[in-house]
Amino acid sequence: MKIRADNQLRKSHQYKELKRINWNIVKRLIVSLYHYNMMKKSHIATKCNLGYDKCRMYLDWMEIMDLIKKDINDEGFEVISLTEKGNILYNKKFSDTIKIHEL
Repeated sequence: MKIRADNQLRKSHQYKELKRINWNIVKRLIVSLYHYNMMKKSHIATKCNLGYDKCRMYLDWMEIMDLIKKDINDEGFEVISLTEKGNILYNKKFSDTIKIHEL
């Protein structure tokens, strides 16, 4: 919080950003999106055992890196799917991993 000149408190809204990339989280997201395509963000967070805010930050980063794309489904919800670049990453690096929650 910041204190203004007239001593009133004002909340400063700061957008959280990733400080470093945890590649294990990226791997979980890529594998989950590969096996369960066109998922809502809340479902992705649940499947990958992440908090919603952290999941959203990683998805935003992955969109900037062109690994995922965001679309609107028939019901009007935003859904996430892998791009061609995301599929290539899965096939090169993560195709040997088992499906999340398969155990």
